[in-house]
Amino acid sequence: MYTKKFSAGVLLIAFAFFLVSCENKDFNAQVEKKETAKPNTSLKAEIDSINNILDKAMLSGNFEAMMAYYAEDIIVSPGLNPTVKGKAAVKEGYEKNRRDGVKYHSFSGTTEEIWECENRIYERGTFGMSFSYKDHPKPIGYYGSYFTIWQREEDGSLKIKYVIWNLGFNPCG
Repeated sequence: MYTKKFSAGVLLIAFAFFLVSCENKDFNAQVEKKETAKPNTSLKAEIDSINNILDKAMLSGNFEAMMAYYAEDIIVSPGLNPTVKGKAAVKEGYEKNRRDGVKYHSFSGTTEEIWECENRIYERGTFGMSFSYKDHPKPIGYYGSYFTIWQREEDGSLKIKYVIWNLGFNPCG
């Protein structure tokens, strides 16, 4: 009896060792593939290209060029100012900046993450910028984070549907 139990135990341990030592090559390939997956570089390149155009347009004061990349019903939520809804309201804000003598001296954005769901693309990143205006001719520097929702249009182009940014510091304290 003791020999049968001992033999059964040895067989059970050997069988368990056999199961543990077997490799599921498909599973390991899937895990390896998932761990080495690359982000959608063509989508990132497309957004980076548009962001570069927007950055240059902002630095040169060419707000009209920026408007081409905004959806008609865009929502802009800047950190310290009220939310603006609609392309006409955004344009009005740019015109006010022009009247107030706002001049952008530098802008640098870094996309940290992009993901896509249906016809929307979500972008999260950080930025740094400096600008001056009539009442404050010495440039003021700001930095923070942003979140943009892009909309894929029927013609395949991308338009900004929603953007929010926050400062990475308290400007009042």
